[in-house]
Amino acid sequence: MLYESERRDMCTIVKSMYDRWLTNAAGGNLSCKVNENHYIMTGSGLSAERLWNIGPEDILVVDEDLNVIEGNGKATREINMHMEMYRNDNKVKAIIHAHPKDLMVYSCMGIDMPIVSEALEFLGESIPCLPYRMATTKELAELVGKWTAEFSREFAKKEFEMEDIYAYGALLRRHGIIIGSEDLFSANQMLERLETNAYVHIHAASLENRGYKYNR
Repeated sequence: MLYESERRDMCTIVKSMYDRWLTNAAGGNLSCKVNENHYIMTGSGLSAERLWNIGPEDILVVDEDLNVIEGNGKATREINMHMEMYRNDNKVKAIIHAHPKDLMVYSCMGIDMPIVSEALEFLGESIPCLPYRMATTKELAELVGKWTAEFSREFAKKEFEMEDIYAYGALLRRHGIIIGSEDLFSANQMLERLETNAYVHIHAASLENRGYKYNR
């Protein structure tokens, strides 16, 4: 089996995501660039039909043209969004698209998420919510690619002051979040950090309504 270890890691991570409400039965997808010619990725329908109870044989190996070389099933229609991110930031080697329950609040409201957690402050003041484009479309993929190119240029300038992780993401209006990183474990870690920040910010709002203020 090609890239068995990497495919097993992807199975472990996506099952953890589902169990921890970092995505849902409505979807989400992961991909990883394993070399210059091949990518591994989750196939279509594994969330709704399998609840992410999958094995390495369910992770697809595809080439640059998205021809399936090995694995069961067919490629997700959202892979075009992943590919645009890879093309526009050569440091990105792994991508997670997910529907986390707290981040979805900001996504569906169409607002940037303020950063309140120390674990994310190296990304700036907020996580952007990109304008609406219909899921799986060329327009959404192009929007993600353009944002990736712009953000990664600015992100690279901050590397000297960052902690030891190359990962960042954007909210997709009414859809979820997309995260690019140097490896799949860092992408998953960033997803956890973002979702924790969303949880804190949402619940902090209820305390603010009772008169409490952020202590700086």
